[in-house]
Amino acid sequence: MPKLTGGQTVIESLKAQGVDTVFGIISIHNLDLFDSLFGSQDTMQFIGGRLELGCGFMADGYTRATGKPGILFTSTGPGAADSVGAIGEAYFSGSPILEITTNVEREFLGSGKLATHETKDQLGMFKAVTDWNALIPEVESIPDNITEAFDRFQTRRPRPIELEIPTDLLGTEADVEMLTARQPDIPKGDPNQVEKALQMLLKAKRPAILVGEEVQQLGGTQQIVELAEKLGAAVVTSDGAKGAFPEDHAQSLGQIMGKRIWGENPVQDWLGTCDLVVVLGSILPQRSTSGIGLQLPKEMVHVLLDGEAIGKNYPVTVPIVANSQAVVQQWLGAIGDQDVHKGKAFQEDISAIRSNMRERLEDTWSNELRVYETVREVTPRNTIFSLDPAVAASRATRCLEIYEPRTYMHPHGWLGLGFAFPAAVGAKVGKPDSPVVCVTGDGGFQYNFQELATCAQYGIHPVVLMFNDNAWGVLKGFQGDRFGENRRFATELVNPDFVKIFESYGFEGTKVNTVKELGKALENAIASGKTHLVEVQTPDG
Repeated sequence: MPKLTGGQTVIESLKAQGVDTVFGIISIHNLDLFDSLFGSQDTMQFIGGRLELGCGFMADGYTRATGKPGILFTSTGPGAADSVGAIGEAYFSGSPILEITTNVEREFLGSGKLATHETKDQLGMFKAVTDWNALIPEVESIPDNITEAFDRFQTRRPRPIELEIPTDLLGTEADVEMLTARQPDIPKGDPNQVEKALQMLLKAKRPAILVGEEVQQLGGTQQIVELAEKLGAAVVTSDGAKGAFPEDHAQSLGQIMGKRIWGENPVQDWLGTCDLVVVLGSILPQRSTSGIGLQLPKEMVHVLLDGEAIGKNYPVTVPIVANSQAVVQQWLGAIGDQDVHKGKAFQEDISAIRSNMRERLEDTWSNELRVYETVREVTPRNTIFSLDPAVAASRATRCLEIYEPRTYMHPHGWLGLGFAFPAAVGAKVGKPDSPVVCVTGDGGFQYNFQELATCAQYGIHPVVLMFNDNAWGVLKGFQGDRFGENRRFATELVNPDFVKIFESYGFEGTKVNTVKELGKALENAIASGKTHLVEVQTPDG
């Protein structure tokens, strides 16, 4: 067995899992870890951010764009605490991030002596926002813990994991047995439940498929398209799965969201006319389903890795705790060459509701529709969009067509601002040959715009499309509607000159006022291959 330090063991264990990218910030407590990383720069790149929150969002954007776990290095106390907001978003959105952080020296663990960066209960701080976390007590245990983390990423609902290593352990040598990456069995559905669900699918005359966020992260788009075409089923996507089924497909009815900030959506009522819904990989979050009155058919098949989430917001006829892609493959194998298509009448109904959706958008959001159709016209099909929960982004949910999985990401779990830009940075690191566009507002961008320095330092070049209304726009609208226009308070913002901020980092920016100007500026920004701001002046902005 080789003799390795704790830091070397971490790096070698990550290499064994195929890791080639790490995000994070160096600290006095993780110096030994970074010294170990220094010798592996030929196979593992490091992207150092300016704030752990931004680094966490970078790791999230990276995993959403690539499907590979995001790796985050932080350090004891304030460094780890700064990352909690990003880890919480990853937990509730379903993103697999492995955060490796430090703790105080072993002799001070739990002592309360206020050693440097000591925290009362750092493990407890992360417990609420991780699938699993652990304090590693010895160098020899590092490979087991890292291997366990990667196993969980493949066999459970994707969620972040935090591992803590006492700082003195990183420089301590030990005889270490290294582990190779395991290929755990992908959870398939119970054969009886799968067969029961298949019979319901074959019997149904008007089936709908609801594609969820697990499909976005774990895959399955190709199989779902094949199943939908065999059946002639209607397909909708949940909040975190936009693009997991191509929205230009004749059977796509887009996102299920409606009401609140998403506008009226005729699909929500239409789904209630179907006689079966098959939910694939969605937890059906209350805020965007039952909480806004979404009516789903009484007959429901729910496939999800997280069995505890099945049935929380809707009664389920057939629950299947499994990987959705695996279950769909089981159904396809059973169907074979059988003709199971639901017929012309149902296809005509799907086409009619697609037309109705378009008409409704033209009636209510004609300007927003023109904006995002222009954006789509000038962006390649594989463009990755990273959005904040701002007014403009909420309109993109309905108005911007997405064609490929992992090309649309937003903080659908916690809905926190500040995600879009650093996530775009992470996505661009993971997919350097794909255009990446951050869609944000003036308020949300300022949460993490310090990561422009990261772009400058490492040559990372996303495009920023900012809608500037000099306000917390969503809250300004809600506040006016709820309390009256004369009681708006704390929602106005005084902003800097954003173009000059970009220029100070060696980048460029363009201000636009019309849809035509927007299209030309965005097209030029993408063609430049450089970080570029396109700032859209909106009412009051």
